[in-house]
Amino acid sequence: MRLLGIIFYVGVSICTAIEAIGQTDSLAQRIQGKEGLDKINVLHTIVTDVWLNYPADAMKYGQEALTLSRELEDSAMISKSLRLIAGVHYYKGDYDKSLEYNQKAFSIGAALKDSTLINNGYNNIGLLYYNLGSYQTALEYLLRSKTIKDKIGETYALSTTLNNIGLVFERVKDYQQARKYFTQAYDVANAISDRDNELYSTNNIGITYLREGNLDEAIKYFRKGANMGTEFQNINWGAVSLRGIGEVYMLSGRKDSVLYYLESSLNASRSIDDKKGMAEGYFLLAKNALSEKNFSESLKLLGMSNSLALQIQIRQQQLDNLKLYSEIYARIGDNKMENEYLDKYIHLRDSLFQDAVTRNLNLIPVKIQEEEGRFRLSSQQAEIRNQLLTNQLFTLIITITIPLLIIMVILYKRYRRKAIELQRNNEELKHTQSLLITSEKMASLGVLAAGVGHEINNPLNFIKNGVEAISKKMENNKDDEMNSYLKIVNEGVSRATNIVKSLSHFSRKGHNMEEVCNLQEIIENCLLILHNKIRNKVNIVTNFTKLKVNLKGNEGRLHQAMMNILANAEQAINGKGTIEITTLKRKDHIEIWIEDDGEGIPEDNLMKISDPFFTTKAPGDGTGLGLFITFSIIEEHNGNIEVTSNMGEGTKFTITLPLKR
Repeated sequence: MRLLGIIFYVGVSICTAIEAIGQTDSLAQRIQGKEGLDKINVLHTIVTDVWLNYPADAMKYGQEALTLSRELEDSAMISKSLRLIAGVHYYKGDYDKSLEYNQKAFSIGAALKDSTLINNGYNNIGLLYYNLGSYQTALEYLLRSKTIKDKIGETYALSTTLNNIGLVFERVKDYQQARKYFTQAYDVANAISDRDNELYSTNNIGITYLREGNLDEAIKYFRKGANMGTEFQNINWGAVSLRGIGEVYMLSGRKDSVLYYLESSLNASRSIDDKKGMAEGYFLLAKNALSEKNFSESLKLLGMSNSLALQIQIRQQQLDNLKLYSEIYARIGDNKMENEYLDKYIHLRDSLFQDAVTRNLNLIPVKIQEEEGRFRLSSQQAEIRNQLLTNQLFTLIITITIPLLIIMVILYKRYRRKAIELQRNNEELKHTQSLLITSEKMASLGVLAAGVGHEINNPLNFIKNGVEAISKKMENNKDDEMNSYLKIVNEGVSRATNIVKSLSHFSRKGHNMEEVCNLQEIIENCLLILHNKIRNKVNIVTNFTKLKVNLKGNEGRLHQAMMNILANAEQAINGKGTIEITTLKRKDHIEIWIEDDGEGIPEDNLMKISDPFFTTKAPGDGTGLGLFITFSIIEEHNGNIEVTSNMGEGTKFTITLPLKR
């Protein structure tokens, strides 16, 4: 495995030496003889070529491009120059300065009504708010950027936006959603041969697997990234791949290789003066030294990491460092120092929270200014009016609630230990509440089903006995018309009996998860119950696997889950439509696809449909508990649900359940 690091490190050393020798002359030659816009375009290209490895040169050429753009009074070029200078500040870790330049660039783009400049502004500002810890604001900007790119069909830099959205989800630990965006980013970059973003996306996918603890998948992507780093001569992202390999080996106990890969990564970051990468490298080396109980070395390395983190204001790294300081002193047995660094960690975390609140307050006039710029774009006028009203309401809410937020922060710092206990109790209460909701609904359904079954079975038995008696009397009678009437009555009795039998599945009590459940029968029972609602409205298409599929679980609760999904599908169809149900048996699990061609679910609501009490129905028409209970039931069976939807085209539920628990 060390071969990857050797190849990469040798490649880094050779490339760095060669580039350092001829870099100045080469860059000067590229702009020689160029004037006006041609020269500005070449300068812009140089900035993006060298801003990772040679930030000082990038800043010099960016400032030169800005000066020329202002002399020509070319607003579009001024905006682009400002954005590129912001990018240099970003890679140096000066996020506040980068935000300042990006906001200037965005203001010019909005005044020009240039969708590309507006789009780039949303993307860059969103990434900066991510680095500053304002994740909700970051996601808002990044999704705006993606929306504009989708509308105008722009693929350039789309991979960057998708990666940035993934970073936000990764930071809030929604690794599955993050990986979805990182994978999309890789596919876009691969399609247009954007090698740097291919490598960046590969590393990001590896990081999500690393955070989930899936070390086998993580190492696969980091090794691929290390190879790509050598092939594409990308020192920055190649160093990230090496750090990833080192961290995987640290977690899996491969002590013989950890130090080698972490030091190789650190040397690569040093070669391009990547202070952010160096800070991460020293931090991981400090963790490795701590795992070997080398406390003095661990403190020394952590001090180097913290010095760099403070220098370039990497807040998240500072937090990680303070937490590791506390852990080291805890291992040493120095309770005083342990508590001192723990208090520093809590103080910094609280101050970052206050900064996020203040930043959102300061952002209100900026957002209004942005929306005024978008208002001038005729195709978006109606949307902007609504957004302006929303921002004004947001301003009012913040103005009223900011004193309460400050009080909450003060109380949190004073009673933080009690808050931890309260949070644990709240989690237990939420779990108990969800069980109670499910239990009450099932109990109500059980009482209803049992009562209906009892009341209907008695008259059915009378009818059945009466028909049998008449049939015996008619045995020797060849009255065909009378016999056909008796046959019709018998068929009606049989259908009514089957309906009662289906209802009994919903009245089953208890939490036995070891019942043998036939999914095909469960789905057919649900369709039978829904027959009257769907018979003149919905065409049911079933594609059941011919393989025998039984799984262990609670049959009553699985009936409830399937009924909720099918009922939602029926309600989503206005007029006539189709519901298609497919079952597929895999090696160790079964998949159920339930697809409708109804009105679809808006993208903003997709992430909320599993929340308790969330409903789009009118008051009194729905409780918002149906899908919440359904997701809970599937989770109880160690399964999962994925939902995809397109407005006006329909919705697809994919339910995956293991065959063995």
